[in-house]
Amino acid sequence: MTQGIREGFESIFAKLPSFAGKFSKDTYEESFKSLYQQYHPLLDELEMEYEKAEDKDIFLNEVSGYLPEKMHKVLAVADSKRKKEKILVDYNMGMATFIIPLLRYSRKDCHEQIVDRMMERWNDNGLSLKLGKSSYEEIKAGFKNGLCYITTAVCESLGRPDDCYELNLLRNYRDTYLSSTEEGKQIVMEYYDIAPTIVNRIRHRDNSSEVFRGIWNDYLQSCVKMIEQNQMEKCRECYISMVRDLQKKYLYS
Repeated sequence: MTQGIREGFESIFAKLPSFAGKFSKDTYEESFKSLYQQYHPLLDELEMEYEKAEDKDIFLNEVSGYLPEKMHKVLAVADSKRKKEKILVDYNMGMATFIIPLLRYSRKDCHEQIVDRMMERWNDNGLSLKLGKSSYEEIKAGFKNGLCYITTAVCESLGRPDDCYELNLLRNYRDTYLSSTEEGKQIVMEYYDIAPTIVNRIRHRDNSSEVFRGIWNDYLQSCVKMIEQNQMEKCRECYISMVRDLQKKYLYS
């Protein structure tokens, strides 16, 4: 591995935890393009060294293992599974939203092979949180597809129309109760930032209908009942729990 590649990966790893704060609908495209410009020389060097390598398999194993090995060393310091997973959430977020898409953006075969091997080694950590394969185009499409928010997608999967009782009730709750406070507005804004990508990830799963039905059974059905019983704060807690759980499972993995 050349010094340039090593330094590039060192720079990326140092920034990984900070990428979570740059993942939002309004800033993602600009942040990603800026990152791509910064690390374009690294991508070029990876491709050049791959073409020069006498044993390409050895080269791929070496470069794909660099970031996972550093991650495993960070996790080794934590003294409990809970602490390890808490650390891994931010690192997985950075990998899934910026670094994996960055490596795949040029659509080069060598970069794709690096990603596949890197993900396999990254996920070999004994924890349940797994890094999934992502792309810039997929994430950007998730932000732009404004109708594909979680509740709408769930109701659509269950065969309910866009103006069904449940959707109208939850939208009214969002627009009146939640949006009536600054804290509530922040919850709604965060939801708008992440929900499209979560839905897009679920839609790409073979069991997407099963997943959406599970979201209805575990969260949204309860939210509807709470609103009907005027348990607005209890609904807010359930709403936030849904977003956090889905975020952990489908956005950071």
